[in-house]
Amino acid sequence: MREARWGLRLLVGTAGTAVLLALAVPVHAFQADTLRLSLDEAMRMAEGGNPGFRQARNAVTLNGVESRTTWLGEIVPEVSLSLFSTGYTGNLQRRATDNFGNPIENPSADWVYFSNTNQSLNVTWAFQGPSLFDAHRRQTLVNRGRSLSREVALSELQMEVRRLYMDALEQRALTGAEEELVAAREVDLEVAERLFSLAMRTRVDVLNAELAVEQQALALQRQRAAHRRALLALRTSLGTDGPTELALADEPLPIFDPAALDPDALVRRALDANPSLRRSRVDVRSAELAVSEQRNVWWPEVSMGFNLYRRAQRPNQDALFDFSFDEGLERRFFVQLSLPAFNNFFENRRSAAQAAVERDNEREADREARLDVEEAVRGAHLELNNEWRSLRLAERSHEIAEEALRLAREEYRLGTRSFEDLQASFEQEAETRRQVITARYAFVDALLDLEEAVGESVRPPGDGTGSGAVGPGGGR
Repeated sequence: MREARWGLRLLVGTAGTAVLLALAVPVHAFQADTLRLSLDEAMRMAEGGNPGFRQARNAVTLNGVESRTTWLGEIVPEVSLSLFSTGYTGNLQRRATDNFGNPIENPSADWVYFSNTNQSLNVTWAFQGPSLFDAHRRQTLVNRGRSLSREVALSELQMEVRRLYMDALEQRALTGAEEELVAAREVDLEVAERLFSLAMRTRVDVLNAELAVEQQALALQRQRAAHRRALLALRTSLGTDGPTELALADEPLPIFDPAALDPDALVRRALDANPSLRRSRVDVRSAELAVSEQRNVWWPEVSMGFNLYRRAQRPNQDALFDFSFDEGLERRFFVQLSLPAFNNFFENRRSAAQAAVERDNEREADREARLDVEEAVRGAHLELNNEWRSLRLAERSHEIAEEALRLAREEYRLGTRSFEDLQASFEQEAETRRQVITARYAFVDALLDLEEAVGESVRPPGDGTGSGAVGPGGGR
C-alpha cells in the first residue's frame, strides 16, 4: 500500500512537470504582464489613475478662470466695444399731432427711409457698499474650498491605498503561513506512515494525517483566493486598466511601542492638521461672508458709466456703411444713486435672518466636527495601545504553542502521545501563528486610523516605519 501511494505521488509529480513545461510560454507571458509595486509607487500611481481624485483635481483648474472672471466681471469696471453697427430703416407715420398735441391724421403720410452707422466704447461700473470686496472674498473662499477638497481627496486616497496595500500584504503573509502549515502537515503524514510501517501506529493515524493534509490544502486554497481579492481591490483603487497583475514589494511594518504618544498632543495636532476641520473652517467663513453680503442691500447702489460713440445717420442710404469721421465724437457720463433696500423690505429681512441662522449652524457644525475629531483621536489612541498589548500576548502565545508542538511531536515519535493529541497541539500552533500575523496588521490598521484622525503621520522619527519595524511576514 505504501509503495502504491509513493508511485501515485511520482505519477502526479511527473504529470505536473509536464503541464508546466507545456505552459512555459503562457507562464512567461503572465510574468511579463505583472506589475511590481512598492507602497510609494502605488500611491503615486493612484494619484494619476484614481477617478475620484482626478475629479477633485480637475475641479481645481476652475480656480484660475473663475478668479479672472470675478475680477473682470464684478470688481473692475466693465468695458464693451462695438466696432461696427449699420442699418437701413423704413418708417411710415399715419398719425401726427396738431399744435395743441392732439392726434390727427397725417396729411403727408408716406414712407420715410433713413440709414445709420455707429461705433461705440462703453465703460460701466456698479457696486453696492462693500460688494466689490465681498465678491473677491467669496471667490477666494470658493478657490480655497476646492483646494481643500483636493487635499481631502488626496488624503483619503492615500489612506485607502495604504489600507488596501497592507491588507494585500496581510493576505500574502497568511498565505505563506498556510503553505508552511501544509508542509508541516505533510511531515506529520510521513512520520505517521513511517511509524505505521514499523507497526508502532495503526492505519487510523495515517488516514487522519492524510485528512489533515487535505483540510490544510483546502484552507490554503481559500487563503489564496482571499489574497487575489485583496490584490483586485488594490488595483481598482489605483485606477489601472487592463489585465495587469500586481506583485507587491516587501514593506517593513510600522510596529512600535505607542506609550510615548501623548493623546492631548495628538488632539492639538489634529485640530490644526486635520483636512476635514480645515474645510469646516472655510465653510464657517463662507457662512459669515453670506451674512455680510446680506447687509449690503441696505447700502446705496452706485452705478456710473462713460460712453464714447460716433453716430452717422442720414436719409435714404447715405449713412449705410459710412466709416468716415465727418461727425464729431459724442460723449456721455452718468452717475446714478439708488436705494433698493425698500424695494423688497420683508424679503431682505427674511434672507438676512436665514443667513444668520446658517452662519450659527455652520459654527455649531464646526464645533461638532472638532468634538468628533477629538473623540476619533482619543479612541484611535486607545485602540492602538490595545492592539499593541494584543500583539505582545499573541506573540507570547505563539512561542508557547511552538514549544508545545515541538514536545508533542517528540512524544508522538516516542509513542507516548496519540495522534489526536498531536493534532490538537498542531491546531493550537497554527491558530496562534495566524493570530500573530493578524495582530501585527491589526496594529497597523489602528495606526492608520490614528493617522487618519490626526491628519498626519504620528510615527517615531526615523525612516517612517518605527524603531520596532518588522517584515511583512511577521518576522523581526
